[in-house]
Amino acid sequence: MQVNAFLADAVQAMGGKLYALGIGWSVLSTARFPARHDRVGVGVTVRMTPDEAPGSHRLTLRLLDPKGAERPLGRTPDRAEARQLDAPFSVAAATQDATATFALNFDGLVFEIEGTYTFVLLVDGEEHERLGFRVQTRPAPAPAEYRAGGYL
Repeated sequence: MQVNAFLADAVQAMGGKLYALGIGWSVLSTARFPARHDRVGVGVTVRMTPDEAPGSHRLTLRLLDPKGAERPLGRTPDRAEARQLDAPFSVAAATQDATATFALNFDGLVFEIEGTYTFVLLVDGEEHERLGFRVQTRPAPAPAEYRAGGYL
């Protein structure tokens, strides 16, 4: 099983593909704490071999604060805090690799303190990916960019 994930400003899944805005950030800057961020997107692809794929599976996502404590991702329909996202999925038997795509968007996440927060991604109870990002009050350094263009 191969699991890949990334942070973005927003993610959408359509037709087995992921579309994202603002991919590749690692720092959120705020004027003060606690800070509320409008949207954080997490894009995920899970690739499975024909031996791994058939049957039911579960993608689980948690958010840890700088001290390692679980943070709420939102609220359930009965208004309780949701400390993890569970996304069950099924994959049919196949003769070739199968891919499942997930577009996860979290609106209004609250960050209580400055530091590194981490999304922990599990599939079927096994950890596969950690996406760390820093939330800080001081401005982030300017990103290094490389731009090239041309026609093939």
